[in-house]
Amino acid sequence: MKKVLAVFITIILIGLIGINVLSVKPQKVLLVGRLMGFEIDNQNSNIKSGETIATSSKKIGTVTFVRKDTNEFVALGHSTAKDVNKKTRVEGTCYDIKLEGINKGTKEETGNIIACVDNKKEIGNIYYDSACGIFGEVTNLKGEYEEVTTANWYNVRKGKANILIALNSNTLKSYEVEIIGLNYINKNRNIKIKVTDKELIEQTGGIVQGMSGAPLMQNGKLIGAVNYVTVKDPEIAYAVFIDKLL
Repeated sequence: MKKVLAVFITIILIGLIGINVLSVKPQKVLLVGRLMGFEIDNQNSNIKSGETIATSSKKIGTVTFVRKDTNEFVALGHSTAKDVNKKTRVEGTCYDIKLEGINKGTKEETGNIIACVDNKKEIGNIYYDSACGIFGEVTNLKGEYEEVTTANWYNVRKGKANILIALNSNTLKSYEVEIIGLNYINKNRNIKIKVTDKELIEQTGGIVQGMSGAPLMQNGKLIGAVNYVTVKDPEIAYAVFIDKLL
């Protein structure tokens, strides 16, 4: 009886999620995958020019995409604070950064990106924080970015995919991953991935803190944003469905 009830509840939850997400039509957005420093004012953050910042304090993340017509951006793939379940109005600023190094992830310790932020080089403002990422507007984001189409959650399949991020320069690079699990109920850990790209594993160990927000692509479409790495296994990580960021 308990199993039947559990299945029934699961079906209802999937149905509710489906009704909510099905209303989101695929959209064309600019693929970014660029690291940024950020400060949210109401969290009493204080980033000084030239200060070295690490992802353990959540001062660095990755811009997933920008809307071409409005310059709105989405980044990070998860909240900057705990227990945020819906969009919360915040005030914040995004900054350009200079990569200084990468602490490679291992099975003993989660890795992270180390960067230097320049608060004289603002690239945008943050307006909202949510369980699925931070939202704002870019005002000074330089570079040429490819326009891609988003895919709905029900188009995502297990198998080969790619994450894209500019680690060593402003050039966006693609790295191979394998989608090994799908979760339609969790609020933001929807796509389980395993890093298979030898170059990325050699460089970072897999997914490290600071790569949150990295775009996840499959069959030429944007399907999600990387947002969590598995503790003690940097090759296993999670991403949120891109539908939840539109």
